[in-house]
Amino acid sequence: YSYTLLMFISSILFSITYLYLTLMNKTNLSLIILSFIFALYLTFYWLGRHIYANIIIEDKKATDNVSLYSIFTTLGGLFSTYIGAYILEHFSYIPLLILVLILMIISVIPLKKLNKIKTKNDGKLLTMITSFKKRNYLFLIIDSLRYIGLSIFPLFTYLYIDKSFKYIGIINIISGLGSIIYIYILSKTMDKNKKDYLCASSILLGVLFILKITVTSKSIYLIIIFFEGIFKSSLDAVILRNTYAYGKNYNIKLYIPFIEFINNLNRTIFLIIIYIFNISLKEIIILSIIGIIINGFIKFDDGKYGYNGSC
Repeated sequence: YSYTLLMFISSILFSITYLYLTLMNKTNLSLIILSFIFALYLTFYWLGRHIYANIIIEDKKATDNVSLYSIFTTLGGLFSTYIGAYILEHFSYIPLLILVLILMIISVIPLKKLNKIKTKNDGKLLTMITSFKKRNYLFLIIDSLRYIGLSIFPLFTYLYIDKSFKYIGIINIISGLGSIIYIYILSKTMDKNKKDYLCASSILLGVLFILKITVTSKSIYLIIIFFEGIFKSSLDAVILRNTYAYGKNYNIKLYIPFIEFINNLNRTIFLIIIYIFNISLKEIIILSIIGIIINGFIKFDDGKYGYNGSC
């Protein structure tokens, strides 16, 4: 498949998702349809994005490349939430959707100039499944809790801190600034010391999550957000770097869908459990904190291309 086509389809599905959100009825069937469309968007987007990343990231410069990749991604979205909030408050969803769709399609066009993806000839799914390290399976399972926690924190902020789209936009800017500063520093430190600092980043992010659910002051919350941006993005960069580095052992066209399948399966199972046991928003975040800290000690084994994972 073409990663360019995947990204183009994801752009269309993204717009359809939010257009449907503005028009749908408040019924269970509508929620199921919305979830299905949104899931398709995420599937196409992340498959295309990860394949694209593996094309541009060189083996010997994986850390540096992933860091630059993360910095430009953060820069691109730094003011997006605030701008989106402004458009929503002064206009409507439709102009915002049109603008987003145009920008997403424009962003896909340069991808056509990249070289075709080079893959290993020995790509066999069964071989990959059996040779994939058990520690990495466990890491990916628990890492799903981090993803769920990060996904629902904007809702927590809206419900318990400030019910304002602009405040969410300010949070995104402050978090992004912390991310950009530290990702650059982290990449240089990782390359110099040959360590990924996954353990330290996990513990510190877990501590900041605890602080976030205990404070009520908007000003203090923003300070915590700045430091959260530092350690959230450093952890993202480390995990992404390790996942890509380990993927060099396999046919990338099989490896990326395989990783995405594992991640989505794990998240689905956890969300079903959360639904069945009616776990509250704060309890979900607490589970996320526990998972983040535990994973700092499990670590992801990135093989011969990896760094020392000690704290």
